[in-house]
Amino acid sequence: MAQHWTHRGGGWLPPRSPRPGVIPLRPLGPRDILDGTLTTLGRYGGRLLGALLLGQLAGLLLLVAVAGAATLAAVTRTAGSRVFVHTLVPAVALFLLAGWALATALAAALLRPAVLGRPVTTLGLLRAAAPRIPAVLGARLLALLAAAGPGAAAVAARLPPLALLPLAPVALWLGVLFALAPTAAGYEGLGPVAALRRSARLVRGAWWRTFGVTVPAGTLALGAALAVPLRFGVLGALLAPALLLAFPQPASGLLYLDRLLRLGPGLSPG
Repeated sequence: MAQHWTHRGGGWLPPRSPRPGVIPLRPLGPRDILDGTLTTLGRYGGRLLGALLLGQLAGLLLLVAVAGAATLAAVTRTAGSRVFVHTLVPAVALFLLAGWALATALAAALLRPAVLGRPVTTLGLLRAAAPRIPAVLGARLLALLAAAGPGAAAVAARLPPLALLPLAPVALWLGVLFALAPTAAGYEGLGPVAALRRSARLVRGAWWRTFGVTVPAGTLALGAALAVPLRFGVLGALLAPALLLAFPQPASGLLYLDRLLRLGPGLSPG
């Protein structure tokens, strides 16, 4: 790879890293990850959102069917309203978690073509992500359980609020430690437990770096999801949940690839 000349002070600079897609093929800095995330959303955002909305539509139809069955059960004399609540609330929670897992699986399926600069289609992206959804969902649930489990147990034990304060840093630490597990499950096809182990290995020694990428990405996504309905009305309100799910995932995916590059070929999925 040839060196290139710069007019800023003169002289020859080292050769540039190849960049066939959204990021240069080298270990990434925070600016590279941000730029790569925005470039990914600019090039593939429409197809990513389209695949996410199609998947959510299928889940919504299933949720409506469950809600209808729960409503019919609730109006019977023997079931009562408890059947409606006990059926619908878990169904809604599962729908939201499945949407989160779908967004992660789609972003993981998009990583390779985005990095290599290859085209993708909405249906092709959905087909590639669909088989990974159960593993991604399992990794997501295990990560949430690890982070929130101690606090939930303390609440269930009716401990005083002050007793929960020391658990907050532990929950944050565990949440960041396992933040890359869903991406590992989607990109490498790992099982949920193996994905958590992979995330812990990747984040070890880079906890603050992981925190500094994932938390701002989530905050920006939340800001965009709140701003879009104000600007675009009903259409924005319909798109806001998809934006909240889709925006942080490319940033986590690029951070995941960066950690693979930094830790060497021994961890690379190939």
